[in-house]
Amino acid sequence: MKNKNNFTADGYFSSLYEIYRSPYENVQTADGAIKTGQEIKQKLSGILAVEKIPFKTRGLVIEELKSEKRKNYTVRTLKTEICDGLFMLCYLLEPERKTDSGIVAFCGHGYGCRQIIRQSKRGKYRRINFFDNYQKNFAEALALSGHTVIVPEPLGFGQAKLKKDMKIPFYSSSCDTLSHHALLYGFSVASLRVYQVMRCIDILELYGARHIGCMGISGGGLVTLYASCLDERIEKSCVCGYINTFKTSVLSMWHCPDNYIPGILEAGEMYDFAAALSPKKLMMQFGNRDKLFPVEGSRLAAEKIRNIYKITGHENNFTPVEFDGKHEVFLPAALEFFNK
Repeated sequence: MKNKNNFTADGYFSSLYEIYRSPYENVQTADGAIKTGQEIKQKLSGILAVEKIPFKTRGLVIEELKSEKRKNYTVRTLKTEICDGLFMLCYLLEPERKTDSGIVAFCGHGYGCRQIIRQSKRGKYRRINFFDNYQKNFAEALALSGHTVIVPEPLGFGQAKLKKDMKIPFYSSSCDTLSHHALLYGFSVASLRVYQVMRCIDILELYGARHIGCMGISGGGLVTLYASCLDERIEKSCVCGYINTFKTSVLSMWHCPDNYIPGILEAGEMYDFAAALSPKKLMMQFGNRDKLFPVEGSRLAAEKIRNIYKITGHENNFTPVEFDGKHEVFLPAALEFFNK
């Protein structure tokens, strides 16, 4: 009889998920669902601890580095200090005929936010095919639809990587180092990126936006979901390739360290945070061949979210979109959602 190794941690870590209990478990009324949603958002606020990020700036000083005229819209390259000594790079896409809506567009993994505004590493305007063009240049598409769009460079990506990582392949990130360092100070990379969204909304309002939306894919979907929970100014959210379950996605396969937020399951599953957005308008996109966020988990999440939106009486404000595709943006549905 072969000796068995009884010292592996597989079983223990698998059993940890059983600690999770849905905060909506016994909720049956609209008032109960809204109250539970508020409690979830309050817990999330404590977990992300955006207020713990040291040296945040209070004012908003914007420096325009460059302005480029493109067909039907202008791209403004902006720089603003969001913490003492920490500057955020972002691109503001202003349509010639713009509405009063503004959208924060948060990219997923790749070579940074330039990937969603059709800008090459060298600053040239071009179609981006990197990683099968899974992000579909969605920031530019939103601008061409008349929305003012702000596109921040996520900390750890592209031009906002650590200096030591600037010479590694352009599609690599600094997420690993930043994730580990932030934990020592009581917050996470997610906290920093949610804070970036908040500062981007400040900029949009300065440029005249009155109705705020947020859209992101993959890691940008993570940021969109949690920022939408914490910033009440966001009226519409389009989360692509993210809402699933922790169990079937980030706990079942390798994911970037920026997906792991200490204590997050104590507040809820992914779908609980999405449900907490009710009655806000939410679109959830997922491909039926997504290997990073498997479709079974997304379908379960959509069912859970729909149930809470139905209880609150706002079922029409939740739009789940399952499409035939991989880990990618389904652009036609997103444009229709924001153009309504």
